Amino acid sequence: MVDRKREVDELRQELQRVDGQLLDILERRGKAARKLRELRAPDAQAHLSLQDRGQIAALVARASGEMPPEDLRVILGQVYASCIALEMPLVVAYLGPAGAGAHAAARTRFGAGAELLAADSTYKALDEVTRKRAEFAVLPLETLADGPVQSTISALTNTDLKIALALEITQDLHLLSRTGNDADVEKVYATAADHARAQRFLTTRRLPVLDVKSSLLACEFALEDHGAAALATEVFGTEKGLLVASKSVTDNGPEKMRYAVIGHRPSGRTGDDTTACVFSVQDSPGALLDILAQFAEREINLTKIQSRPAHDASADGQRGEDWAYLFFIEVMGHSTDRNVVSALEEVKKKTRFLKVLGSYPSLR
Repeated sequence: MVDRKREVDELRQELQRVDGQLLDILERRGKAARKLRELRAPDAQAHLSLQDRGQIAALVARASGEMPPEDLRVILGQVYASCIALEMPLVVAYLGPAGAGAHAAARTRFGAGAELLAADSTYKALDEVTRKRAEFAVLPLETLADGPVQSTISALTNTDLKIALALEITQDLHLLSRTGNDADVEKVYATAADHARAQRFLTTRRLPVLDVKSSLLACEFALEDHGAAALATEVFGTEKGLLVASKSVTDNGPEKMRYAVIGHRPSGRTGDDTTACVFSVQDSPGALLDILAQFAEREINLTKIQSRPAHDASADGQRGEDWAYLFFIEVMGHSTDRNVVSALEEVKKKTRFLKVLGSYPSLR
């Protein structure tokens, strides 16, 4: 028994030594990122590095298995995100409210050091980038339930901005309070959207819900009130000083969302890319089939297609005919790949309107 206790004590001391080494290494990485910032030209444009994804994958592949691979990806991803903000000053707009999915996606990619600006509409978020008040905008791109988010596609179609990166975020809500004791919770602060996502849980618990504008505000109110809790994501709740009282309280469980990082500059090729386009077809039999054949003939895999009525489908930018349809597609390959360039040139001849929304690393 004595030997076992001694071994446990020694292992705990070893963990403390390793923690100190981790801190030293993280600070060295932060120092290097700050040095890169000092060496940047004053007029250098912010760019979105795509190398970290491959670097993280390579590091995880090298791991011995002592740490779960998914945890390693999350940890390394946060380290890379934090250093992005240290390396270059970034302002990133996102579709609000604060504490919701787009905010979490922006925070995940750009770290806590970036200046994150909430916008109350998709158009306003893109306008921040167009006017160069922000380097990037983070907007919802696709949901599992409804597919591509039409408000984002429509707004992006009317700008010269490009999708530079797609992010896949798992969104979940927790009940968070000052004590982390579920029995202490007497009322809940939540946004209307979060309330709807956790309706069954809240009804079963018979907890009164007080409506707030954002989940960050819900966390602030819960922090001030011993008997209150907030519906929020864990990252924002714990950042405010709250503890998880009930985990994963959404009625349908965690949901995956894809978000687009949008900027002025297109992303470079990675060798495993996706290109998104919108187009409208001529009003003739087989017009859509003829367009899709251009990709098939060049062995380009079409991974997504969706149509919607659109008044803005005319090539000259004027109001289109009623019930004209705009098609959104994703194909495998980068817009600068030879076969994709060739296909798009032919498609442009056969459509009333064509626009490439961007090329970005494929999500697998």
